[in-house]
Amino acid sequence: MRSNLWDVVVAFDLARTGFRRIQLNFLYAYGYNALAIPIAAGALWPLTHALMPPWVAALAMALSSVSVVSSSLALRLYRPPKMPTA
Repeated sequence: MRSNLWDVVVAFDLARTGFRRIQLNFLYAYGYNALAIPIAAGALWPLTHALMPPWVAALAMALSSVSVVSSSLALRLYRPPKMPTA
């Protein structure tokens, strides 16, 4: 730890950025599940008389996980705010 007060500002900014990313990932996962689970359960059966094969459901779930992980990896691009000069 350093005795620089600006590090507190950076810590708060990083926490805020991480929390926003968590909220975005939750939105991705919730949106996917709200849409894909009823389709995988057969919600389209009355209209199309077709069911989703299990491998398609598994692939869709894997792609959902990839999108959330990719979104989380975007935190690697975080740049701390610059300290203002007086």
